[in-house]
This record gives sequence, C-alpha cells and structure tokens, in this order.
Amino acid sequence: MRVLESLCQGPVAGVDFSAGMLAQARRAHPGAGWVRADVRALPFAAAFDLAVSFGALGHFLPAERPALFAGVHRALRPGGIFAVPIAAPPPLTSGWYWALAGFDLAMRIRNALWRPPFVMYYRTCPLHALRNDLTASGFTVTTLPLTALGQREDGSPRYRLVLARTASTP
Repeated sequence: MRVLESLCQGPVAGVDFSAGMLAQARRAHPGAGWVRADVRALPFAAAFDLAVSFGALGHFLPAERPALFAGVHRALRPGGIFAVPIAAPPPLTSGWYWALAGFDLAMRIRNALWRPPFVMYYRTCPLHALRNDLTASGFTVTTLPLTALGQREDGSPRYRLVLARTASTP
C-alpha cells in the first residue's frame, strides 16, 4: 500500500475477506480505504484505473479464477489495468520445485481431512493458465520481465509482471 499510495493520484483501496487482516491493514495504512468483501464478488463497477494482486492467487482454486477475474474486470474503468507479478516456475531439478510440490501436497491432504479448508497453493496458477483465464474474462494480456528481480540460470527472468487491460471503451 505504501508503494501504491506514493504512485497513485487518487485514493487507494484494499479488499479482503478477513476482518482480522483488514484491522491490521487499517492500522498500518489508515489513509487507504478498506472493504470487507469476497473478491470473487467484488462490490465495485468501473471504479478503478488499476487493480493489483501480490501473492493472493494461490488462495484461489483454478475453478474460482473466472469469477475472480470477471469481478476485477467489472471493477476497472475502460482501459484499466490489472497488474500481477508472477514468479517463473523453478526447474524440475531445483529443491524449490520439490519444496513447493510438497507444500501443495500437504495442503491437499490437510484440506481432505480438516474443515474448513484453507486454500493456499503455490503451483495452481502457471503463466499460461493465468493468461488464458484473464483473456477469457475479457482482458488483453501482456507481460513484462521484471529484470531487477534477477534471472534464472537460462537467462529468463525470475519474475514477470502480467498486465491485463480492459478495452478502452465500454
């Protein structure tokens, strides 16, 4: 929020389902507007020029992304942008690959045994799936390498910024 508040000319707003998370956010950033809502059913229509998500996509199963992205699309004004940084997947030979796969497996087991489920997966939103879901929701999607965050051994960027833009006219 600190970065957004320094870059945006208008008011900055955040959305979360958790009252506890919103209380922490209000304490940390009292100048922002905070809304308790399920982001799969955002209560906004053509209200914003920019929407961002940092690390939240792992909290949504693939089947939930169409509703999420449709809501973001509705919340943006014509020509608005939804920006999402996304990490490149670690190579199959990397310890990180197996650590993330193990975490996702542990979460699946946990959610099969306990209720309510806690959705947090690291490997459910690869770039191609994200691009397809955003395009299906009406966005035009481009990506930019975030080279300041490093490169992989093969020279490709460790992170990309996904920019999903709404049409310029309604």
